Amino acid sequence: MAEQEPWTIRRILAWTTDYLGRRGDEHPRLSAEWLVSNVTGLSRVETYMNFDRPLGREELDAMHAAVARRAAGEPLQYVTGEMPFRHIVLHCERGVLIPRPETEVLVDAALEGVDAAAAAGVETVRALEVGTGTGCIALSIASERPGTRVVATDLSDAAVELAVRNRDALGLEDPVRVVSGDLASGVDPRLMGTFSVLVSNPPYIPSALVPTLPEEVVGYEPGLALDGGDDGLDVFRRILELAPSALRPGGMLCCELFEDAVATAADLCREQGGWAAVEVREDLTHRPRVLVAVREGNLADALPEGVELAARRTERVVTASQDSPDDEIVRRAAHVLTAGGVVVVPTDSVYGLCCVATPGNPAHRRIFEMKRRDPSQTLPWFVADASGLERYGRDVPAWAHDLARRYWPGVLTLVVRASDEVPAEYAQTNGGTIALRVPDSELVRAIVREAGVPLAQTSANTHGQAAATTGADVEERLIDMVDLVIDAGPAPVALASTIVDCTGADPLVLREGAIPAEAVLLPSRGASE
Repeated sequence: MAEQEPWTIRRILAWTTDYLGRRGDEHPRLSAEWLVSNVTGLSRVETYMNFDRPLGREELDAMHAAVARRAAGEPLQYVTGEMPFRHIVLHCERGVLIPRPETEVLVDAALEGVDAAAAAGVETVRALEVGTGTGCIALSIASERPGTRVVATDLSDAAVELAVRNRDALGLEDPVRVVSGDLASGVDPRLMGTFSVLVSNPPYIPSALVPTLPEEVVGYEPGLALDGGDDGLDVFRRILELAPSALRPGGMLCCELFEDAVATAADLCREQGGWAAVEVREDLTHRPRVLVAVREGNLADALPEGVELAARRTERVVTASQDSPDDEIVRRAAHVLTAGGVVVVPTDSVYGLCCVATPGNPAHRRIFEMKRRDPSQTLPWFVADASGLERYGRDVPAWAHDLARRYWPGVLTLVVRASDEVPAEYAQTNGGTIALRVPDSELVRAIVREAGVPLAQTSANTHGQAAATTGADVEERLIDMVDLVIDAGPAPVALASTIVDCTGADPLVLREGAIPAEAVLLPSRGASE
């Protein structure tokens, strides 16, 4: 009996292309390529380099299920769960509008607005996207124009959740904020009037035309993201009302609209007034699609000092719980830190200035400059748990481990001999020691775990000034200098930690803090042994 011919990539591509073509797929070969790529984990180019590779049983089963879904009319992007858009790849799922190639023209227009603001000397260029969906526009702006701050909104909880996942997958947690709300209802009011660009791909299909859309669209994609009312401009009219309060003078409004309605939208802009220029641009198929309007005024004009200061503060200051930290805030803080930033974090004792304790981290020196403190000194470390004592210390006495078991997490700092894992710049030159603490803050410990490295830290105050014990106590000049501030309200203990030297035969209290010296010294060396 002849052996069955194996299902190689070449064979499955040919069969799938033929099958989907007979089922009405307009681009059967493209669909086949994306399905095979998704199932095998190979790029489309790699599939052509591996034509003779047979598919395994699990891959064949997955391919069968995917082909069946595509043949039934389900959009390819939902079947594969992802799609490329400009220079990024996005997760896609049912309930959220699929980005179209035509929308890349809208992104081009928005980037012109970003570039114009940067060229005019705007210190912090901000963009607001209304109706973000997958996040394709906001994330493209942030990835292609580093330094731009983007706020993206959506009324759909499913869209907000997906946009956040896409943002986090691309490592854009810091520059992109995704908020839930109708238009700009979820945007911090202190940011209104500071945006250089307002961009949107709102629902714009006239209601009467929605039922005539291909089944692949109307049967799977959310009506909330498609139906634009009688003339397709219901949401646009509301965005136009929002624009003057959102944009700074000289800012740009960019909207993708229905081809038969975009001229009317341009007329509405002119009727509203306050726009220095209004134009309609064509999409990739040369249909009128994108409205671009530039607000009257000069981008180069500085915003009132109080407005800009309030905007910077709201971008840099986030609120959190020390006991039940939000995963998004943890990821954002870790991202800022590992990118070389300085973060103000709350602890059980006082608020601290932190950086990751990696060799050559410029943030390490920045902390001393912020503190106005002698850079020859060293910074204690926050570690996630007691295992850090053994990892970063050496020859640690048994009684020191006992102290850690008794007081960690908590307000006790232990000075031990530094192991070889401690970079020289973080160890005391006199004796090669390192100060370690596990703070009683799930937030801080989660950040350490997420960053994958201890945090070098010191109190968040100018040297010689009182330490901050609440977020409100952090000095304004420090807020302006750091990259992120996490405000968790009052510190539970509000006293500095007790520091104990563990390098000798017996504990030596170097600084009495929240834990009384006598409580530390109670267990004798002999008792602990």
